Amino acid sequence: MTDATDNEQKTLRLGELLTHAGIVQANELSEAVKTSSETGLPIGRVLIMSGFLTDQELQAAVQAQSMVKDRVIDLELALKALQSVSQEGLTLEQALRALGWVNKRSSTTATLGEFLITAELCSQEQLDEAMRTSQETGLPLGRVLVLIQAVTDELLTSALTAQVLVRDNKITKEEAIQALASARRRRVSIEVSLSDHGFYKAPIRQSIKLGELLVLAGLLNESDLMTALELGLARQTPVGQVLVQTGQMTRAGLDAALKVQDMVSDGTLHALQAAEALRQVVLKNISISQAVAELGLLKSDPSETIRLGEILQAAGVLTSEDINKAIELSTKNSALVGKMLLVSGMIDEGMLHSALRCQFLLREGFLKMEQAVVALNHSQKNRISFDDALQQLGWTLRARPK
Repeated sequence: MTDATDNEQKTLRLGELLTHAGIVQANELSEAVKTSSETGLPIGRVLIMSGFLTDQELQAAVQAQSMVKDRVIDLELALKALQSVSQEGLTLEQALRALGWVNKRSSTTATLGEFLITAELCSQEQLDEAMRTSQETGLPLGRVLVLIQAVTDELLTSALTAQVLVRDNKITKEEAIQALASARRRRVSIEVSLSDHGFYKAPIRQSIKLGELLVLAGLLNESDLMTALELGLARQTPVGQVLVQTGQMTRAGLDAALKVQDMVSDGTLHALQAAEALRQVVLKNISISQAVAELGLLKSDPSETIRLGEILQAAGVLTSEDINKAIELSTKNSALVGKMLLVSGMIDEGMLHSALRCQFLLREGFLKMEQAVVALNHSQKNRISFDDALQQLGWTLRARPK
C-alpha cells in the first residue's frame, strides 16, 4: 500500500466515505454540511433527517471509518461492504463476511463477559441474568451489571480498560485477566495491578484520556462515558465516534476535544486548564485559541499552588485528618487524592467537581480564597454546581484574571 493511500485512510472523513461508496451524492453532502454548520447538529444526523441516509447506513459508515483508520480493513473493502449495506440491507459485519473477510483480532480479544467470569468479578448466574436484561432493554451489558449490583463502577471501568489494552496489543488476554483478578482482591486500579505485575506501565508523559477530559469539563458524566466505551469496544469504534453517533457530541465538539487533548500531551496545558478551555469552547461556541486567551491559560504557574485538600478544608467540608487519610490511601494505589476522597465516601461526585472547578479558578486568579470558601459552601448546601453557586451569589467572573 502506498504512502498516499495510508494518508488517505488516516484522514478519511465520514462524508467522503459515504460519497465514495455512492450512498450519498456530493450535492446532498454539501447541503447537509451547510445545515450542520447553521444548526450545530452532527452531519450524520442531518443526512438522516433530510432523508439522504438511513440509521443503519450511518452506523455502518461510522464503523467502517473506524476500521479503516485502525487498519482492520482497507478502504476498497470498506466501500464494497458499504455498498452491500445500502443495496441489500445488511449490517456491516454481514456485508464483510459475505465478501470473505475474517476478523483476525477476534481470537486475541476477549468479550466483557469472558473477562468478568474468568477474573471472577461476577458469577455466571449474574452474567446470564444481565445478558437477558441487556437483550430485552437494549442497555449495554456492563451498565446492566452495575444496575443489578453484580459489579461496581470501578470494576467495570477496570474490565473495559483491560479490553482496550488488549485490543491495542498493549497486553495479552491472559495478562489482563490475571491483573483484573489481582485488582479485585487488592482493591486497586487495573493500572496499578498491571504495573505491579510488570505487564504494562502507562507512559510517564502528561496525558489525559478523551473520556476523562470530557467528564472533567462537565460535558459528560461517568455513566454515559462507560456506556460509550462499552459500545465502542463492541463495535470496534473509538469512543469519540460513538459519542458523535449517539448524538451526545457534535463532530466539531469532538474535534475540539481531540485538539485540546493534544495540547495536554505536548505540555501546552495541564488537564484542568484543558478541561476548562474545552468547556468554554463548547458552551460559548468559540475557538480554542480564543478560550485559551480569555482564560489566560498560557501564563506561568503561580509560585504558590492552591491544593484541592486545602480548599475543602478551608470550606469546612473536610478535616485535616480526612485529608491525611486520603493522601495515605492515594499513595497505596497511585490514585489522586480527590478520587480517593470520592471512593472513600468523604465527598460525593458533585462536591469533587465543584472543588476542582474552584481550585482552577483560584489558581488562575479569577477568585479570592474568601469568595471560594463561601461559594463552595453555598454549592454544597444547595446541591448545585460551583458555577451556579457563583451566579446565585452575584459574582461574575472576569474575562481575564488580574
